[in-house]
Amino acid sequence: KTLALSMLKTFFDQDEKDKAWMFSDLAIAQDKRFCERYQNRYPVISISLKDTESGSYGTLLNRLCVKFREEVVRHWEAITSKESIDGNPRTIFLTAAEIGKVNRIIEEEATGTDLMDYFLIMTKALYGYYGIRPLVLIDEYDAPLNNAFSLDHFEKASSLIRSMFSQGFKTNGYLGGLVMTGILRISKSDILSGLNNIVVNSVDDSLSFSEAFGFTQSEVDEMLGYYGLEGNREILRNWYDGYHIGESYVYNPFSLPGAVNAFIHNQGSPCRNYWMDSGGTGLLRKMLASAKGNAYLKRLFDRLLEGESVDAEYSTSVVYRDILQSPDTIIGTFLLSGYLTMADDGRLRIPNNEVMAGFATLARDYNREFDQSMLPDLLRAYAEGRPDEAETLLDDYFSKTLRARDLNSGENNYHYFICGVMSQAIGDLGDWEFESNEQRASGYADLVFRNRRSKRAIIVEEKALKETPLGKGASRRAWREQQIGKLREEAFRQVRDTEYDYIEGYDVMVYANVYYKHKAWVFLRTT
Repeated sequence: KTLALSMLKTFFDQDEKDKAWMFSDLAIAQDKRFCERYQNRYPVISISLKDTESGSYGTLLNRLCVKFREEVVRHWEAITSKESIDGNPRTIFLTAAEIGKVNRIIEEEATGTDLMDYFLIMTKALYGYYGIRPLVLIDEYDAPLNNAFSLDHFEKASSLIRSMFSQGFKTNGYLGGLVMTGILRISKSDILSGLNNIVVNSVDDSLSFSEAFGFTQSEVDEMLGYYGLEGNREILRNWYDGYHIGESYVYNPFSLPGAVNAFIHNQGSPCRNYWMDSGGTGLLRKMLASAKGNAYLKRLFDRLLEGESVDAEYSTSVVYRDILQSPDTIIGTFLLSGYLTMADDGRLRIPNNEVMAGFATLARDYNREFDQSMLPDLLRAYAEGRPDEAETLLDDYFSKTLRARDLNSGENNYHYFICGVMSQAIGDLGDWEFESNEQRASGYADLVFRNRRSKRAIIVEEKALKETPLGKGASRRAWREQQIGKLREEAFRQVRDTEYDYIEGYDVMVYANVYYKHKAWVFLRTT
């Protein structure tokens, strides 16, 4: 979205004439009549409302002042000149009161009332100076509210943004055109319900611009051919393709150039997460956290994180006061924000490896509160020889936390879970130390706890049942219990044969953890 608005500003803005060459080899340059009529012909007001995080209403006003001040300074001549650009006396000019509001923005002392009039004042000033109705570009229009959501000043912030947009755009005769981008669907959002004549293009229904906000496969192939990177086509497709907009599939236009540049200059690992760090995720984190009290959402996110497609209802009609209460709205917001996309069959999925990595980061944040509270109890259960309690704790943890797709579907998934618990609660270990995959004489022990003061150690060997149980009902349960028993004995035999359980000078307890379908069976070796 940001890239698109930057492009529009460069094309339309009178102040960007020195960059006209950037379009000379592009398809738009072939329409010479269009370019002659529109390219660099307009005064433009370009504002990004990103980075307006605020813990209070006063802080929000200050950060909006900072954002608005940049365009006031850039257009200062148009605001203050008594003549129009052609040298004739102006027929439309700002009043003393309006100049006062602008000055308070310059000084970063503007009130909410001053900011409400900002777009109306700016468009009036530019029209009066140039005689051309200016264009307004607003990126991340909903960022101030996404950041303020659930804070004490949300209602004030919502009223401010609603008034600012209504006064600046609804009946503004000085306005030439407006383009806004954001996560939430513009026409249905309650803060913009008063605007007229809005044309909405959304990722779930856009036909007019389905190929305009990403690179198509043919464009990517041309890029890779130009740089001699055709051999990387498949890995780039897996990492950055997969966004389904209208009838097209497109690549992320922010991330792909970063990866191509890294390939060209041999910069570390080219395929990594470029997009996740480029925008705020506060609202999405709150939405993901709402899954804690909703079994349906948790199951849905679990399946998505395991790389599956899901058949789910969603809504893109967002009203802030209900945003965390409706599972359909939560799913719809993940779709609109690019964390999900729609397959040809209408099912939802995570688009590619980059977004999977970003989604997994959100999931780790979701899981953190469980991580921080679980370790002391789990370690205590192991140390006091209570496998049943350790089993209950692990089952509770697996049932509440979100599962992220790991390198395989075996024991690594569960091993990484427990290691995450340890890393988050490392300060609560007391005299105990923890190590994952500790090297022993004949191999690597999965989990090792060691208390140097009491000379006690705990070895946990992990196994996972991957096969589907045979039969039905009682026979299936019997088969499962038999296989779990085999894995338990295999774990204890591995510890014995490799001498994982020998740590000189330490009294060692040995456990076997067996996992199946996100449930744990914990066994203590008694001999």
